[in-house]
Amino acid sequence: MKVKRLKRANRLLTFFKYNYRFVPPYRVLVDGTFCQAALTEKLNLAEQIPKYLTEETHLMTTKCVLDELEKIGPLLYGALVIAKQFEIAECPHKTPIAAADCLSHLARRAASGKTKYLIATQHDELTEKLRTIVGTPIMYIKFKTILLDNISEATKSGASKDEEEIKRLKQLKKEIMGPSDALQKKKKKKKAGGVNPLSCKKKIMKASVETVRTGERTATGKRKRTKKKKKDTVELD
Repeated sequence: MKVKRLKRANRLLTFFKYNYRFVPPYRVLVDGTFCQAALTEKLNLAEQIPKYLTEETHLMTTKCVLDELEKIGPLLYGALVIAKQFEIAECPHKTPIAAADCLSHLARRAASGKTKYLIATQHDELTEKLRTIVGTPIMYIKFKTILLDNISEATKSGASKDEEEIKRLKQLKKEIMGPSDALQKKKKKKKAGGVNPLSCKKKIMKASVETVRTGERTATGKRKRTKKKKKDTVELD
């Protein structure tokens, strides 16, 4: 993969991370049109998407997507086989609805919920609808390459509103709580600690050596060997 493309993906994901709390492992909701495009371009989604996002990724689809592909029949059989390999994301539709409506519903629910989704689709109408839903990353395939869509205006404005709300809440908190007492108090001076007893080791005195000669020459005319005696030293505390 080109470094430029990976840097762009990282920049977009960082935006969603700090503004909309997207964190790994990423959940990618895939529809039939995306699976069909991957089949046509011979892309292994299970391999390429995690590599592109550079994080652990869960590829998912819904019962509504699978139902739609089954109804279309042989024309999208290959896409159905690919989609069946992915996890099934829980959707509230007991009776299956159109795949585009199902995914847009989950995207709206994710905007205000803890579970976040990236939506992978080639469906033009669905893409336009997703761009109006705040905080929804969109993924598509172009020129045999997986790409993240540019951040929509709705998502940008939603992020700026959140920043303004945070600033307003901080200001309100200051007005209610008043200035902090901790800021008014001076920092206490550190008391000088005592001398570390371990650093006060007693000096070790070297034993002095005195050479003592004993006796005269022996009867054979040889002088006796000299002996070295150690003087005990006493250290006064």
